[in-house]
Amino acid sequence: MGDSGWWVAVVTGATALGASWITTRGNARSVRVEAEVTAHAGHVTEARNRRRDAYRELSAAAHALAEVFWRMEEVDHARTRTERARIIEDMQAASRHRLSDVTKASREVFLEGPAGVAKAAAELRREAIAAHRLLLQLEDGTEDQRTPYDSAYRTFRDQHVRFLDLARTALEVR
Repeated sequence: MGDSGWWVAVVTGATALGASWITTRGNARSVRVEAEVTAHAGHVTEARNRRRDAYRELSAAAHALAEVFWRMEEVDHARTRTERARIIEDMQAASRHRLSDVTKASREVFLEGPAGVAKAAAELRREAIAAHRLLLQLEDGTEDQRTPYDSAYRTFRDQHVRFLDLARTALEVR
């Protein structure tokens, strides 16, 4: 073997090329993993924001419907049967519109999920429909249907609180 310096240079060069190749592969893999993690984090944030908006919309719609139902207090303070009947007619008309908003918003929550919150939204919608139907049966707020209406309203309100609890839990960052 003649000149060992030449062999040292060849081995050193090959080692440098190999190390460079390995480093490049490692860097490329690292960049790809970082891009995947960033994209996933973006998707998670986007999904959370969509859910939050859907939950907020349903809660606002349920609250607006509850405000209509709450007007029964005005009926209780009305002095005449005619005045009570007029207020109930106004409530019935307003509740149709508000119930439509609850239905639309509950379907949005159903699409966004998760399953537990979607189920609570569907139950909230069912309770809203039940209270609305009983409201439609009232004429002046003094008849026998008033007790079932009051009970349905309380159930609707309780279901709204349950929905809010589940929605809050679903949005918590873990």
